[in-house]
Amino acid sequence: MATLIVYNEGVHFTGCLQMVDHHLRQKLKDENSVRWIVVGLHDALYAILIEKLTRTDGFGVFNDKFEAEAYKFYGTGQASSSPDFEALCEKSSKENLAGIGKLLERANLGSNARVRASNIDSLERPSRGVSHLKKMRDFLAHPRPMLSGYYESWLLETLDDTLSVIKEVLQMPSSRSTRHDPREAEVLLSSIAYYLSVWRARACSVREK
Repeated sequence: MATLIVYNEGVHFTGCLQMVDHHLRQKLKDENSVRWIVVGLHDALYAILIEKLTRTDGFGVFNDKFEAEAYKFYGTGQASSSPDFEALCEKSSKENLAGIGKLLERANLGSNARVRASNIDSLERPSRGVSHLKKMRDFLAHPRPMLSGYYESWLLETLDDTLSVIKEVLQMPSSRSTRHDPREAEVLLSSIAYYLSVWRARACSVREK
């Protein structure tokens, strides 16, 4: 009998953290390891936002236009017991999810973390870090014919900010049961924080020589 490999947002979250942890453990950070650290942290943040913001009706993480349609459905007095609800759910499978910037706005974190596409260096942390990470992830996941380079100090700030936002999102209440293994996530995040500190210390010692 064939084995079925199943994914959900919780699997995406811990899988991305595992990838980040693996590449952070490499003593020498080359282009390949940095690529997957950046992609992994971005996608881990996206996955945990989806897990936390999805409501019990399955909505809450789609684009604004479709979310407005869902609210209109409830506004007419209909509920999940309505035949039209099944049609709405089926339609959702063809709709785009909101981007990471929009999901952060909906999360409305205490840190006020936001993703912006311009004037990034003028932003406060952690918005500056997650905005830089979003631009890096877009380039590293979808390469374009251009040259891009990142100073270690700049990169470490970006990764630190993103890690802090992931931890903040984890503290959000959720209307559904947890999709990931909380203990595994805790261990992985602690390991990631440790290896980031090792990288930072090593980078500082090189600069001081």
